[in-house]
Amino acid sequence: MPDTAQYLERIKSLADGKDVLSLQSGTSRSLARLIDGVSAERLRERPQVGKWSVAEILAHLAEDEIATAWRYRQMIESPGCSLAGFDQDLWARLGEYAERDAVQSLRLFTLLREANVRMLESLSPDEWQRHGIHAERGSITVQDLARHMAGHDTNHLEQIRKILSR
Repeated sequence: MPDTAQYLERIKSLADGKDVLSLQSGTSRSLARLIDGVSAERLRERPQVGKWSVAEILAHLAEDEIATAWRYRQMIESPGCSLAGFDQDLWARLGEYAERDAVQSLRLFTLLREANVRMLESLSPDEWQRHGIHAERGSITVQDLARHMAGHDTNHLEQIRKILSR
């Protein structure tokens, strides 16, 4: 599913003016608090037809972190490289997100995110500005992608809060 300008602007606005590494570092803890004590069945319930459950969102976050890890490292190693998009619905089907254990997805996300934040914290100012050419978003820097991921986290945290408050 291609990104829309409206979606990208919303994601950007969720991280604007905030410390993106702090936001990214806190996401795992926030997710863990949200799902603590919630049954596996409840986490697998879809809020409506065609919308992801909490378990599916957690699986998406984990697999998106894999793609993001690759993108960061490619931009740093090979500035100007091509960055492919991916079809999140296809990934969800192939990865059987609906059947995934939410806690295991959160563990995977946490490990990947910790590795990415550790790497980002070690970057030089030059490395933060290295860029790639995203198939859907055009030229983006490591810094742009880190900001996008912080907003993406915030968006999905809000989504999970809404689902669990029903």
